[in-house]
Amino acid sequence: MKRIYLLFTFVFVCLCLGAQTFTVKSGNVAYRFPAVEGQNMLFSESGTKLTINGKTFRVDDITEILVDNAEVADKTVAVTYSGDRAEVSISGDVAQYVDAVVTGAHVVLTQSAEVGDNTCGEITYTLAGESADGEFSLSGTYKASLELLGLTLTNPTGAALTLADGKRLSLSSKSGTVNTLADGASGSQKGCIDCKGHLELKGKGILNVTGNSAHGIYAKEYVTVKHTEIHILKAVKDGINCNQYFEMESGALTIASPGDDGVQVSCKDDTDREDEDTGTITVKDGTLTVTVAAAAAKCLKADHDICITGGTLRLTSNANGIWDATRSKTKASACLGADGDVTISGGVLELKATGSGGKGISCDGIFRSDGGNVTVTTTGGMLVYSNGTLNHNYTSSADRISSANKSSSKGIKADGGVVFNDGEYYITTATNNAEGVESKKQLDINGGTIFVKAYDDGINSSNDFRVSGGNLTVISIVGDGLDSNGNLTISGGYVRTMGAGGPEMGLDAATESGYAVYITGGTVFAFGGSNTYPTKSGSTQAYVRGSGSIKAETEISVKSGDDVLATFTVPEEYSSSGGTSFGPGGGGWRPGGSSGSGSILVSCPALTSGQSYTLMNGTISTTVSARLTN
Repeated sequence: MKRIYLLFTFVFVCLCLGAQTFTVKSGNVAYRFPAVEGQNMLFSESGTKLTINGKTFRVDDITEILVDNAEVADKTVAVTYSGDRAEVSISGDVAQYVDAVVTGAHVVLTQSAEVGDNTCGEITYTLAGESADGEFSLSGTYKASLELLGLTLTNPTGAALTLADGKRLSLSSKSGTVNTLADGASGSQKGCIDCKGHLELKGKGILNVTGNSAHGIYAKEYVTVKHTEIHILKAVKDGINCNQYFEMESGALTIASPGDDGVQVSCKDDTDREDEDTGTITVKDGTLTVTVAAAAAKCLKADHDICITGGTLRLTSNANGIWDATRSKTKASACLGADGDVTISGGVLELKATGSGGKGISCDGIFRSDGGNVTVTTTGGMLVYSNGTLNHNYTSSADRISSANKSSSKGIKADGGVVFNDGEYYITTATNNAEGVESKKQLDINGGTIFVKAYDDGINSSNDFRVSGGNLTVISIVGDGLDSNGNLTISGGYVRTMGAGGPEMGLDAATESGYAVYITGGTVFAFGGSNTYPTKSGSTQAYVRGSGSIKAETEISVKSGDDVLATFTVPEEYSSSGGTSFGPGGGGWRPGGSSGSGSILVSCPALTSGQSYTLMNGTISTTVSARLTN
């Protein structure tokens, strides 16, 4: 009774002095009430419990009571780390809704389910200070906001931040602060930041994350990035791993050499699907820099679609491919890898793949470009698995090797088709069997500016290949410029296609299967050891043909008298001369094909079938006759 009397006396005196805050401490946890609440203190009949504004304390647990003029923001919980200690301050209006357990610098908070009702609402948790042996754990059933105010926190035995709340968790690195988190190499955590719900990463500060056990950042549901600067310095598994979707709205995200993919998005099981379970990656703005080196890793990997509408993406895959024994096929890396579609409508993308079989863009669905500025470079060797051995730089003919046992380094590969409507593309490949663009179904070019220099075919389609617009320049070192395994139709645009010498063509349609080249519009320059010429009545725009050695920086033109109807200067990246094909290295020649001059085809709307024109190859002129079919 004496202790109770002293408490009442102390509170009464302090209230008379006009104090603003009444603080009850229990160990390292301080509950801060407006001083006026001291008038509403209730003791149990036995005198063992004290209740203030709905929060009940055991009197024996109270270590200190303070009354002062400190200002405390409503709906806040502040956690301050200092070495092997942490202190927690809980505002009085939410004291009854938050239980705190502090062991050294390990802070475990439980947020009551009643937080979501109108009497409370969302609580903001602020974290600051430093500890090499601490953690922050929050569980509950209602959304919450976390603010990092200059936090350096390492948990040697688990996640630095455990957010065991299935709702939206906003994690903000406040402006002007640098926050550094690391987890331990042991423990059952799925990431240095392990979140059960939706994770919104925001703020104008910096967040550094080291994942020593699994992922750098893990969320069971979606992850969004806005404004903030995030560095995933290390991850044993993925840099960021989440379900539902990943969306970057702005800010800067850097992921350096994770143990698997840079960003990997999965879908929940079909039995527990929600509208948000899209399995997609979306980049709207900001700067995304990812480098991966783990076997067959992807910089960005989505179970469904990848959609790029803006921002700057610098994605580098230095990962070699592998033999996937479970699926009995080779598996290669990619800068962008999607089990669904890949759509690019804006942004600047710099994609580089250096590992065996590595690709700039790879998708099981449709690749579609509606804009953007994209550079794709692949330099990795051809991956071949044979007789239990994996060859990362196979240089012989791969024609008799099954598709499951090989993987080539290609600029863009899409199993469901390719559509270019707009955008600027610069694509280069450098090794055996490496095509610039490959579509396993139809391929449509309706617009955009596209430059391809590929070791093998420049652009290859397994089905019909249609060009109706755009500005297209394609160079192949040892293969065809445009290669269609169906019909090849050009109805518009500006097309310059250069195949290698010998039998390799500028325009190649699968004539052996009854398909043909059709020209109904546009301007076309096609060079190579040969060309597939229009042979069927569906071709309605005339063309002229000739032969001769094609040299870099030479002007090729068609004239009617003194009028130039179409002209093109061969780019410095191309060289071909009939029976030779330009080899790797930028200037060497190597044998290939049969002897004879190269093939030249030119078509433009000004040509009239049956009329004679002058074909100029540099200073060499030849009189040619326009025709509709061969």
